[in-house]
Amino acid sequence: MIVWDDIQIKGERKGEKKTLCPNCSHTRKKKTDPCLSVNFDKGVANCFNCGDFSVREEKNKSFDLPQQNFQDYTSISVKMSDWLKKRKISLKTVNELYVTEEMYFQPQLDKTVNNLVFNYFEGEKLINKKYRSGGKAFTQSKNAKTTFYNLNAIIGKKECYIVEGEMDVLAMHEAGYKNTISVPNGANDNDKYWKHSERYLKSIEKFIIATDNDEKGIKLREDIAHRLGRFRCSFIEWVNKDANGDLIAGIIHESIKSVKAFPVKGVVTMEDLKDDYLALYDQGIPQTIKPKDKSFTEFNKIFSLLTGQLTIVTGIPSHGKSTWLEWYVLNLIKDYSFKASFFSPEHSPMELHKSNFAQKVVGKSFFGTERMTKTEAIKASEFINNKLVMMSPEGGESPTWDWLLGSMQEQIFGNGTKIFVIDAFNKLLLPKGNRLEQINEVLTRLTAFSQSNDVLVFLVAHPTKMQLQDDGTYREPTLYDVSGSSDFRNQTHNGLCVHRTFKSENTDGYTTIRNLKTKFSFQGEIGASEDFAYNIKSGRYSRCVQGMAYPFDNTPLYGEEKKDSDNLFTTINETAPF
Repeated sequence: MIVWDDIQIKGERKGEKKTLCPNCSHTRKKKTDPCLSVNFDKGVANCFNCGDFSVREEKNKSFDLPQQNFQDYTSISVKMSDWLKKRKISLKTVNELYVTEEMYFQPQLDKTVNNLVFNYFEGEKLINKKYRSGGKAFTQSKNAKTTFYNLNAIIGKKECYIVEGEMDVLAMHEAGYKNTISVPNGANDNDKYWKHSERYLKSIEKFIIATDNDEKGIKLREDIAHRLGRFRCSFIEWVNKDANGDLIAGIIHESIKSVKAFPVKGVVTMEDLKDDYLALYDQGIPQTIKPKDKSFTEFNKIFSLLTGQLTIVTGIPSHGKSTWLEWYVLNLIKDYSFKASFFSPEHSPMELHKSNFAQKVVGKSFFGTERMTKTEAIKASEFINNKLVMMSPEGGESPTWDWLLGSMQEQIFGNGTKIFVIDAFNKLLLPKGNRLEQINEVLTRLTAFSQSNDVLVFLVAHPTKMQLQDDGTYREPTLYDVSGSSDFRNQTHNGLCVHRTFKSENTDGYTTIRNLKTKFSFQGEIGASEDFAYNIKSGRYSRCVQGMAYPFDNTPLYGEEKKDSDNLFTTINETAPF
């Protein structure tokens, strides 16, 4: 391995540079040939001649390092060796991947037992140890940095295999596919290890996802492809449950050669559609996305969503577009375990905006005498922290569409974000050029973004100034009334209007949500509408019929929510003789 500080470079130490390798250049015939590729931004380097690599150590005091004495446990017992041989794993592979054996306390078993230990490295630094007992109980180093397993193996590589467990990394290594990494917690997707591993993954051009061939593994495959971008991913369907199973069966090479491409939305062959086409025939129209809260029961009959769609929400200012959309999205992220991101500069400061979210999450006011308790405020904060982020440019810079779309793409990778809310269109600088062409370009990019990343994008767009009618009210705007261009109607997949009837002598006031457009007929009924009543104390909406509001449900949204965790290991009944 190359010592980072031994790397010599001319000029500034930033960006990507090529230079001499301190480990091999002096031994080569072409001693002046720059064979070492260095990325100073990511802190990684790789020599294409000798194959050595280097990783710049990150100074972060928030993690604890395990004792750096893994060499003391490299002696593998006969029982362990025999068990590994049955799994077709040689001691050569065990030694090359620094797998060790150690007595260690397993909390799930409440006793100290013998363990197979997977040592996680960044460069030469041991950052985590994962312990696997003979009964397949798991634990890891306390307060360790969580990353993919075997990250060193993909430094400088353009292609990478991703599996679902460390034993599958060993199986792939045994079969000769050494550029393989594993998620650290099985099928449990988690933001933290993605963020901690980002600098190693960014330079990879092609990912082959080889997770387990079961329901959880297939879901994990989809989650990984969503984060990385389906266009640069393919996948393997194991004949047995996983890579190790196919290695034992002697068919791992055949399975790997049968790699399949993800169908990228917008670029598919008719053969690609075969399975989905027949499933559509057998199962009927696709299941659409709609909130399950009873306040939306009737609304769901006239409007619903599919991932990969852009939805424009319009309405006269102060008619409650943002408030209703927040309630709608909060229910979606609760019901579907989605994560959402909001760009809402109109709702600054951000901590006040967070209190508005908390009000809806708890079902009680954040301020005043009948407010939520401190405990409820903390629980709401935990729900919001786990499910929502807010976007804002740094340093007071003016937000642009390039910045926003770039930030959205990063969040898909780092957070697995599935819903984006842009509130509102006029808060971002348009590209230079003719205004109609600018709007068309932005809407084209938004629809392409939603389709290629299979996400939901909501765009709030204000209408032109509406004319006051004879009765002193304004008519409901349509998508053609959105300020700037008819493309707001033509390019979007779906459209909604939020229109408020204010309190008067004849009514208590209510909010009408009208379906202005749905892409497919089975998603709803264009032109139909449902009325909602707004509760100022909870920030929530309930169904409203002829001006009469249904009772408001104040059940907190965080009741069944489970937070991300680094310790999601479970015990599986599989006994190994060690």
